[in-house]
Amino acid sequence: MGTYKLVLDDDIGYDFTLIAIHGSLEPYYLAFLLNKYLNLQLARCRQDVQMDYGEDTVPFAFYEFEDKANYRTYQLIENRTRFAKKAKSQGLFGGQNTTVVSFQFMQELPKVDYLIRVVEDGNAFAKAKTITTLNQIPQIVTAYEVMVETLKAKENLIFE
Repeated sequence: MGTYKLVLDDDIGYDFTLIAIHGSLEPYYLAFLLNKYLNLQLARCRQDVQMDYGEDTVPFAFYEFEDKANYRTYQLIENRTRFAKKAKSQGLFGGQNTTVVSFQFMQELPKVDYLIRVVEDGNAFAKAKTITTLNQIPQIVTAYEVMVETLKAKENLIFE
């Protein structure tokens, strides 16, 4: 009797473009600049993206715009955030100390401040034009495309 070999192909097709942005701006101000220069209408979502780091659940700012005319969804995700972590004090009065800890949404991109995820349904997205426009914004240091296939934690970018 012959042996059969079953192959599980868990490679998910990622149908989005990921753009990295460097620039130390507040999330609301970057969303304002993107709305102005790219003619978007990014709005902060009621629920931020939350990641678990051990016993801490850290929120990352999340803005979204659904362009129904072009069948695209733009999502702005904060990649680096600072989180106040409470720790019990071992001092005389037993109070609580807070320490501010920095976290990254995508650990593989530690120097990237923000990520733009563009989900498209069939239409060709003008990547080069968008990245050129982003690099012309004075407050943004640089912007470039990230190859999603090379990331180890690309499952973090699926929000559905």
